[in-house]
Amino acid sequence: MFTTISARQIQREYKKVLEEANKSKEPIVVMANNKPVGAVVGLEILERLQLEAVLNQALAEYKTGKTKIISTMEELEADFAEMKKEVNL
Repeated sequence: MFTTISARQIQREYKKVLEEANKSKEPIVVMANNKPVGAVVGLEILERLQLEAVLNQALAEYKTGKTKIISTMEELEADFAEMKKEVNL
């Protein structure tokens, strides 16, 4: 079960809540009127969620054939040169 905290307590003790979120490595669910309204997460959890999202997107692109196989350094350099041209349009 998640740790919960009231919205009012966050207003009063936001530093303590953020420290606890970073220390516990677990989300802290914010409650208002006995209903969950959000969550506070530590930076480590946020970074992990972002990494998972990028990996899921990469896997989805791979499955739909949107990726390119690069086997040699020359292919990699040519691909970078192509990207530079697109950026400098």
